[in-house]
Amino acid sequence: MLRQERYLNKMKNVYMISDCHLSRAIEHYYPEKHEVNFVPWPKAAKKMHGFSIEQMREEDEMSSGVEIARTVNHKPIPFSEIKDDGVLALWMGYVDIRTFLSKYKNADEVVKNFIDNIKKNFPNSRVVIIEPLPQFTEMLLKHEGISPYYTHEQRIDQNREFLAALHKYAAEAGFEIVITQQDILKAVGAVELIPTMTHTDAPHPVDGLKPEYMAKIWNLFAEKLSPLAI
Repeated sequence: MLRQERYLNKMKNVYMISDCHLSRAIEHYYPEKHEVNFVPWPKAAKKMHGFSIEQMREEDEMSSGVEIARTVNHKPIPFSEIKDDGVLALWMGYVDIRTFLSKYKNADEVVKNFIDNIKKNFPNSRVVIIEPLPQFTEMLLKHEGISPYYTHEQRIDQNREFLAALHKYAAEAGFEIVITQQDILKAVGAVELIPTMTHTDAPHPVDGLKPEYMAKIWNLFAEKLSPLAI
């Protein structure tokens, strides 16, 4: 028993910063099923552009928690719970690619500033990167005027530029990319994300996957990230 307690005490927390897709994934995070402690901080519409750890700490910004408490009701938490003492997993960039980069075409600048900000503010953490959720074949949020419309081809072009910058600056910073978009697609059993894979919880079309797909993504995350905390 004492050996087990010492083993658990040596394990690091896995902190996670992301957009609303993580809110859907953590519906399937049951802490009692994991030896590793995950501290997820998802925030709806969170993007890399303008990202500032300093501001998030100063405001003690609240996360979004889960969108729907289907399983475990992970409530919003303040950013002060994200410490610089463990593994920090970043799942960011989906919103930038979907909504902004086709217009501004500044993926390299956005990614560099983001990586620089993380490296400056988490000197004691092992930082790892998860590539953003792949873009859906349809621009689903256009129906409510939530987002400007960009074709799949436009978004795929920006996704390609974004990933090139992400790999470049992550490598320079010493951050490992531990999960790729291909890993995510393989986990959900698809070659691309299509509208029939989205949930129907909202009164309008959304670019969020059904719970059965998000469960598979969470399992992928847990499988890849848990060994890093040991």
